[in-house]
Amino acid sequence: MAQAADERAEDEPPTRVRQALSAAVSRETEDRASRDGAAGKRPGGGSPAGGSPAGSAGQAADTAPAGQAPADVTNGHAAAAPGPGRPSMTPAEAALASLGSGGREWPRPRSCRMITIANQKGGVGKTTSAVNLAASLALHGARVLVVDLDPQGNASTALDVEHRAGTASVYNVLVEDQPLAGIVRAVTDIPGLYCAPATIDLAGAEIELVPLVAREARLSRAFADYDASNLDYILIDCPPSLGLLTVNALVAAAEVLIPIQCEYYALEGLEQLLRTIDLVKSHLNPGLYVSTILLTMYDGRTRLASQVAEEVREHFGEVVLGAVIPRSVRVSEAPSYGQSVMTYDPGSSGAQAYLEAAREVADRAAELGQTG
Repeated sequence: MAQAADERAEDEPPTRVRQALSAAVSRETEDRASRDGAAGKRPGGGSPAGGSPAGSAGQAADTAPAGQAPADVTNGHAAAAPGPGRPSMTPAEAALASLGSGGREWPRPRSCRMITIANQKGGVGKTTSAVNLAASLALHGARVLVVDLDPQGNASTALDVEHRAGTASVYNVLVEDQPLAGIVRAVTDIPGLYCAPATIDLAGAEIELVPLVAREARLSRAFADYDASNLDYILIDCPPSLGLLTVNALVAAAEVLIPIQCEYYALEGLEQLLRTIDLVKSHLNPGLYVSTILLTMYDGRTRLASQVAEEVREHFGEVVLGAVIPRSVRVSEAPSYGQSVMTYDPGSSGAQAYLEAAREVADRAAELGQTG
């Protein structure tokens, strides 16, 4: 019997996944989970809602990323096991230790760099790149704000920031002119990392923005009223479309980062995206330019991936980062625990690749004389 219970514990999905499934089944289940959470427990027993993804310290070994020794669980995240007389490490400290970068601060820009991460094709790694680049930069001394402009709110989920319907979000900033400072939230586990969340309300913003004056510049105006002097980077995660939300992001930022999936369809919609960027540059934001292209979902086992990567590098030259993001199960798993892969499994190939990509982004600012 004990063995069967252990097998069930290993197969049990993350708390975040179970909560999402329960909410989809019925509203009653969601309400009951909320009541149980207020009473200090969750459905089925175990830790309170928002607690350890493993459910208990006894399951830490089951949920620890492969290749790592069992770790203590602190606030739902893995931290290094303390030795005699030594306190537990924070998730950020444990990540830095595993990444092997020694906590060295990278070059920081002289002024805040605002980067829109866009590609109208879905599933190319926009949100994943935004979250993990931001986490990598913050772990190495930068102060980073992630603006979630996708109604699905996946970046908010990955950073473990509240974004249920009714939560003050980017929707209120764009449609109701609320100040951006009022919705920005600190990310718990990584000092210097912040998030402006998105809710499902944002899905209606495309229509609600249509009759408004200067509808393409609503986000730009919000940033103009926001004090970004204490930030080094603002990363805007766009939805998979070229609608008003993406146009707002292109008008607000100076740089565009385009994730390109190393597969056949990756280049088909790229021409339309570049044409849209040129139109925005011509009519709304003369300073806009494509500063970075990041190759994602690279599968070294296929010849096609190498061909796509080679073609992109031939066409765009030095704009393409040297780091290539491989397909990684750990990268896909991390958001279900409310984490970036940088803290979920710092030793994974995906984390190491995003670390190198973020280092290139920071170093390129130094090469261009944008650092102080």
